[in-house]
Amino acid sequence: MKPLGASELAIDPAPVRRSASAVCSVGSLSVALLRPARLTPADRAHWAALSACAAPGNIFAADWFMASAIRHCARDWSLRLAVVHDASGVWLGVLPLTQEAQIGRWPVPTFHSWKAANQFIGTPLVRAGAERAFWQALLDHLDRHPGLMLGLCCDTLPLDDPAHLALVSLCAEQRRALHTCHSFTRPAQLASPAPDPAARRKLDKRLVTLARKLAQAHGPVRLVRHDHPEDCEPWLAAFLALERAGWKGRAASALACQTATASLFRDVIRRSQRAGAARLVSLSAGEKIVAMSSWFVADGHGYGFKMAYDESLRAFAPGRLLMREVAGIAQGEGLRLFDTCAAPDAPADPLWPDRRAFATQAVAIGGRARQAVFDRLMRARRLAR
Repeated sequence: MKPLGASELAIDPAPVRRSASAVCSVGSLSVALLRPARLTPADRAHWAALSACAAPGNIFAADWFMASAIRHCARDWSLRLAVVHDASGVWLGVLPLTQEAQIGRWPVPTFHSWKAANQFIGTPLVRAGAERAFWQALLDHLDRHPGLMLGLCCDTLPLDDPAHLALVSLCAEQRRALHTCHSFTRPAQLASPAPDPAARRKLDKRLVTLARKLAQAHGPVRLVRHDHPEDCEPWLAAFLALERAGWKGRAASALACQTATASLFRDVIRRSQRAGAARLVSLSAGEKIVAMSSWFVADGHGYGFKMAYDESLRAFAPGRLLMREVAGIAQGEGLRLFDTCAAPDAPADPLWPDRRAFATQAVAIGGRARQAVFDRLMRARRLAR
């Protein structure tokens, strides 16, 4: 569909500022739209400080992950870091934004939150307890400087996250149109699990049998944790080779087949291991690595990242054997939450007996007339679907 123009929307056609930064005071807070390539050393220091004290819930938004994702994977000219900061310059929160002409296939020009394909949660990086102040400052800024945009679209927000709850509450209080564009769930382990004992017993029995058969065919099965700094590079090389040897390699979709994603993968594994946030493991049968996995841990939360297994041994389900070990490690660490970061609406898994719900939310911005146009377009979009 053709994107709507300013004349069709009957709104101010003034373009969004494209300078290195655009600042709008909102009470005691200000909002700056920063070009990632032009961040100063002070900006980077503020970003790192924010990551160190941010609310738990999204390790993918940490500066070391997001900066790597932008460096290796961002190609959009309109990408800016929307930074909410106080009068002294201290960052309260940050969310990467781009300008898009549509939501899905529907012509609704909006600011979109940005994340790379390998960032599985889309909440902003925000100081704990400042979620509401962050959204209020950002929305006030976008109201005053909407350009041709009608709304703000935020992707992959966990419904149970304080940042999402603050956004919903603020929109309700301000009577600001908020539309759910897409929603899904995926397997997780929540603080109050709802296990299915019968399903877990059945799975454990099957996996014990498969592990015994794998050991008989290829040698003793053992789990190796790669926790030391010197383990990082050999683990990376082995993982990329194992993944490339499977169907992803044949389809040219493996990490090693794509320069940008391979570089991002290496960066975040190295940096997360130095920070003590990475968990790297491999499962071997005899002298052969049959499966490998990585995940992150921060503030009592676990986040699945990447896994690969030897597809020539799929009859022994090496990936499932390793995932059972991962679930045991997560339980042993006493994690309050483990998000598998599996594909949207992945099937139920006895190893991760709960479901975590996510949504893409679209929020109206601008004055009342502009917000009304946005609301009508989003309602029409819903009816068309």
